[in-house]
Amino acid sequence: MVWHIMHHAERATDEKPVEVPTPTLIKWLLRILAPMKFTVLAIVAISIVTIGLNVVTPYLSKLIVDKGIIAMDVNALVFYTILAILAIAAGALLTALRRYLTAYLNQRLLFDLRRRTFQHLMEIDVHYVTQRPSGRIISLVTNDIAAIGEVVSMGAIEFLVSASTIVGAIYMMAIMHLTLTLAVTSTIPIMFLLTKFFAKKAREVFRETRVKVSQLTSSVEQSVSGVRVAQAFTERRHIDAQSFERISRETMATRVKAILISSLIRPSLDSIRALSFAILVGYGGLLIVSHEFTIGGLLAFYGYTESFFRPIMMVVMFYTTLQSALAAAERVYTFLNSEPAVKDTPYAKDLEIHDGEIVVENVSFSYGSNNVFENISFKVKAGEILAIVGPTGAGKTTLANLIMRLYDPQKGRILIDGHDLREFTLKSLRKATALVPQEPILFNDTVLENIRAGFPEASREQVEGVIKSLGLEKLIESLPQGYDTVVAPGGENLSVGQRQLISFARAMLKNPKILILDEATSSLDSRTESMIQEAMVKLLKGRTCIIIAHRLATVKLANRIIVLDNGRIVEEGTHKQLLRRGGLYAKLYETQFGVLVQPSIGSS
Repeated sequence: MVWHIMHHAERATDEKPVEVPTPTLIKWLLRILAPMKFTVLAIVAISIVTIGLNVVTPYLSKLIVDKGIIAMDVNALVFYTILAILAIAAGALLTALRRYLTAYLNQRLLFDLRRRTFQHLMEIDVHYVTQRPSGRIISLVTNDIAAIGEVVSMGAIEFLVSASTIVGAIYMMAIMHLTLTLAVTSTIPIMFLLTKFFAKKAREVFRETRVKVSQLTSSVEQSVSGVRVAQAFTERRHIDAQSFERISRETMATRVKAILISSLIRPSLDSIRALSFAILVGYGGLLIVSHEFTIGGLLAFYGYTESFFRPIMMVVMFYTTLQSALAAAERVYTFLNSEPAVKDTPYAKDLEIHDGEIVVENVSFSYGSNNVFENISFKVKAGEILAIVGPTGAGKTTLANLIMRLYDPQKGRILIDGHDLREFTLKSLRKATALVPQEPILFNDTVLENIRAGFPEASREQVEGVIKSLGLEKLIESLPQGYDTVVAPGGENLSVGQRQLISFARAMLKNPKILILDEATSSLDSRTESMIQEAMVKLLKGRTCIIIAHRLATVKLANRIIVLDNGRIVEEGTHKQLLRRGGLYAKLYETQFGVLVQPSIGSS
């Protein structure tokens, strides 16, 4: 139910964020930027020229006043004025070019980070994904990566330009008058102390904000996906609304904290800036009156003070924004550096499955402290159809996941054709096996591409051949554009039965040596189920098949049945043998069909 999902989402996102040292994050980001080094070098070269122009322009204003206006020299006035205009124009053009290149760099960085994140998501173990709400991962790929891209590629460049401009401006001021320079710049340490204070507060708040935003995204995503269920249960819908409102309020509170910190920074810096200008005008005016300084020099100082205070404020604002990016980078870095629990072993090879014999040897498995299996063993002969039945929670689907190597057992091993699963590369193992899950997953693409999802290189003729062998021509004919019908997100424009049949066709197109049907016909009506079972009689020949079933009507094709209960194999035999024994299988049969089963005398 949706309220259980919401509760799980809230619980999972309460996980404490991992703190990663800032130098580690910076080194990681520099490694990502390495392939874009030529763009970075071009930006750096343009920035150096821009910095030079920024530094020289105020000095030209000094020359215009002192050498031109005060000296009454028209030629000097015109010459230095033209130089100033050219410097300003060149600086503007180069700044525009630099910003274009940094915007391009930003998009490249976003693309690369999202590609890496998506690839890692496709390789990460199933347990990692299932233990986290999808909204949290969506927030990671969208919000967090966007924050990193903006600050690293755009903010960092502006920071370097601003920092260099500050150094250049102070150097030029010191050449003109060292004492006045020291007086005017005496307020800079105060600015940086304030920056350090605000930055510490900002990073804590931004880290908390990232968590709250991901919780909010999860809440919305889960509510939308379960809206029909929520609307069907009025009281629970009210509870969900309260839960969403609580998360929204918490998100708002953290954002307000962030806004408060940001709003305090600018007025503080403006006050310090005003103090510096007061020192400049007062002390500079005194120096002019005493003939120790010139009016042109004071004008140049004003320009330099303006040119380094603006960058200082940008540096401070960037440093604050950087805290948001570092909080986001921590999450992305932690995700990308998480090792998949299931991956190719050093000795894995691209082995081919010829027979499809499966041996489960003394396998134990648990989800954390929740024990699922304890030392179970069984064998599936090549070409055999084995049914695994049992009550809900007995571990049937987990067993299928272990055979597909979506998980690794904590103890024991699983062999195919005498090879431990870990001897196969994941690619070669998955290529020879196919799974039809209880809940079919369809993509927002055509029906043809959905069927080809597990075997993209298959031709249209091969797809049509599988559909024909399954007797599903009428299914395709019933769709508006046949194979070219676009499936809505989540398959909303198809019935549950249609989605499952497409999922079944997808598995059969791979022509797998081992086929696992995990409650694969539970969503089909009796007529469709009967139709698919007729096709299965022919299609299952020559391949090993494991049928995981809760509905016992689906196990009639099986050569053998094993019954699971509480992670143990409690019975094994054919349908008739198990009914005669009067054990758990017979009780399940009685419950589902309302038929009283009388155990045979002497059955064990």
